[in-house]
Amino acid sequence: MPKVKVKNMEQLDVEIQRLQEKTRRLENELGERLDYLKGNYKSMAMNSVVPGISKSGVMGIVGGIAKTALKSGTAKSMLTSALMTAVEFIGVRLGIKLFNNIRSKRHRKKAARQQQEDAD
Repeated sequence: MPKVKVKNMEQLDVEIQRLQEKTRRLENELGERLDYLKGNYKSMAMNSVVPGISKSGVMGIVGGIAKTALKSGTAKSMLTSALMTAVEFIGVRLGIKLFNNIRSKRHRKKAARQQQEDAD
């Protein structure tokens, strides 16, 4: 439904409902895309380093190095940070607060883990 000029309260309610439905649809679509990225970012990263490596079935030396790098905590943390920053930027651009909630949960878990390690 295209934008309409709101002239009365009934039209305003209809327009608000339409925009809320659009917001929910976009949130769901973005969530599905994020799930896809989270499930496939390792193979996508390796494929960007050595094109066609995921389809070749042979990892080779470069594939082994990339696989090891992705398993390391630092590299994984860096990739996750970069991915979350990119997704958060997209979320802010679309006006969605979902990613702030995810990020704050991650920070709380990280802080709790850090406090637990400090206590030990």
